Amino acid sequence: MMLLRFHRVWRLVPLVALAATGGCFATRGDMRILQGDITAMRTEVLKNQLEQREALAQTQRLLQVASDSLTRVSARTVGIQGDVRGEMRAVREQLLQVQTLLGQSQATIARLRSEIEARNSALPPAAAGAPATSATEQPPAPTRGGTSRPGTPAASAPSTAADTSSGALVGPNQLYTTGRDQLLRGATATARMTFQELITNYPQSDYAADAQFWIAESLAKENNVPAADAAYAAVVSAYPTSPKAPTALYKRAQLVLKQGVTAQARQLFEQVVAKYPRSDEAELAAETLKTLR
Repeated sequence: MMLLRFHRVWRLVPLVALAATGGCFATRGDMRILQGDITAMRTEVLKNQLEQREALAQTQRLLQVASDSLTRVSARTVGIQGDVRGEMRAVREQLLQVQTLLGQSQATIARLRSEIEARNSALPPAAAGAPATSATEQPPAPTRGGTSRPGTPAASAPSTAADTSSGALVGPNQLYTTGRDQLLRGATATARMTFQELITNYPQSDYAADAQFWIAESLAKENNVPAADAAYAAVVSAYPTSPKAPTALYKRAQLVLKQGVTAQARQLFEQVVAKYPRSDEAELAAETLKTLR
């Protein structure tokens, strides 16, 4: 359509030139034809301008609609991403809880195993026909008259660390099981003493790192923040390759964050990501860091 209009305009050019150079030869009819063509050309130009303006306005309206749609889609995408991140964080927290429950189940199995070991390793009778006595239950020391000595209790108290008759230390497995049972019953102080006894007597045991971790957990349950912080830090410093190390560092960061010390908490979360990048705690720490920036 535009090409046809340009052809019409170019056909008028010779007429205009003829009118300009040789006006004396043009008739009135030719002038009327020329004026009519010019008027038609102006009308076409104005019509084209109006059509272009309308097309431009329509394009702008379509662009605005597309922009609004993109804005709504972007907002919806951000909302979905936030929901997904929240769900993933909840799933990871549940996985940590499951791991804790698995640890409790393993502790129960270890306790049963220690009981079986204790029964299998019971001391033989002292003499033929004499009943066997337990390593933790010793009869009172009799006097010549068959009665207890003055000031001596009727039976000696059980010991968590050593056999009172032979001096043999209780094994790390049994100490760990006892400490876990005490912790589950809520006897946090007694549990700490048992775990500390394990660490002191068996510092190279596989249970030592877990014992230090549960000491920190018991202090956190008592809201003893400074002591819990130091105990969590001891897990990382003393047992950096233990599976409990990333958990301890992450929980220490959470503990500091709850106290409102955001800068230190951010540093601890960054340490979790840097030192233990393949752990579940590293992913949780990375998500938390996004909210702290």
